Amino acid sequence: MSRRTKIIIGVVVVLLLVALGIFLYFLFTKEPVSPDGGGTFPGVGDEVTPKQEPPVVLPEEKPGAFEPILRQLSKEPTAGAVLGVRSGEAIVRYQDRATGNIFEIGANAEGEKRLTNTTIPKVYEALWSKSGTTLISRYLRDDSEVIESFSARVNLEASGAEGELAGTFLPRGILDGAVSPDGTSFFYLTEKNGGAIGIRSDLAGNGRTQLWDSPLYEWLVLWPSQNKIFLLSKPSFLADGMLLSLDPGTGNTSLVLRNTPGLTALPNPVKPEVLFSSSREASISLSLFNMTTGARTQVGVTTFPEKCAWNKGGTIFYCGVPKEIPTGSYPDVWYQGVIPFTDEVWSISPSGVTERILDISEKRGSPIDLTHPQVSTDDKFLVFTDKVSGTLWSLQMTE
Repeated sequence: MSRRTKIIIGVVVVLLLVALGIFLYFLFTKEPVSPDGGGTFPGVGDEVTPKQEPPVVLPEEKPGAFEPILRQLSKEPTAGAVLGVRSGEAIVRYQDRATGNIFEIGANAEGEKRLTNTTIPKVYEALWSKSGTTLISRYLRDDSEVIESFSARVNLEASGAEGELAGTFLPRGILDGAVSPDGTSFFYLTEKNGGAIGIRSDLAGNGRTQLWDSPLYEWLVLWPSQNKIFLLSKPSFLADGMLLSLDPGTGNTSLVLRNTPGLTALPNPVKPEVLFSSSREASISLSLFNMTTGARTQVGVTTFPEKCAWNKGGTIFYCGVPKEIPTGSYPDVWYQGVIPFTDEVWSISPSGVTERILDISEKRGSPIDLTHPQVSTDDKFLVFTDKVSGTLWSLQMTE
């Protein structure tokens, strides 16, 4: 073996011994490893200050943005409700369908109490004055086909105890009716000679004056503003509908809409406009009619006017808008409950601006078929009935 070879082997051996020494040093001096599945926390006085990164903000979760709140106001079916204000807070009064008792609750679902214990079984419709102090309860007498209409006042006890409903019976067989916006008058329809006549009276049925008559039998009454009553032929996909306006003082009538299949409508209480829907190819369309110019403008959502409400200024309407509209003979299949809807809530302006406020069905966790909506004077709350269950709900739209 040459001298050169011996030197190389000696160097290699020394390097291996150095490497082995370094390996053994780190093997026996490294920190123990924590068992899997557990975390470690800084000791007292060794708090870790995280690096300040800008927050990640999703479009629907902007800092300070208000999330609309859906609340259930009644557990049992209601016959009808009215939305008002007390001390600046939105208050709802409603009549229980099974018992006829009157309840009151904040639109924020707080402070529920029963106001009366007068039993009126199986009330199917309650027509309220805007003051919330008077209403007309309608029900079928003794499970017959005779319609009773009881005009009542909510009499409250000064002590705060439950009060009563006191009032008088109106003529039997009233087909349909509406309370005036100021809460002093009632306009209703009764049958005569196979047709209908329209009568105006006070809420107790006194001072009756016939204002209108028709050879047709089936009409609906709308009274959105003090000086204008509307008469709508009962909607069906089988017939072209008609909408008339009636002067409650003189009885003069004028034609607003006609020759519209499945026509149903919601007049603007402030402006000469009518939101209306019509049957079209096994579905529906929603449009806005200008009573001054005669112009018709299709709205950017599809729903029924019965699922909408104008705000106080008549500048915006809020609607329950179905997420899907199956093929059917509308509006009949919806009225009959054959096809219920799964709704969202949208706001729409006559200029065409639309905004989805909340998917109320998803928020509830089961479908809501919104009907009979009312808007608070400050546009903060939308109060409505779920058509399927008959229960009362509120949607808080702003803080």
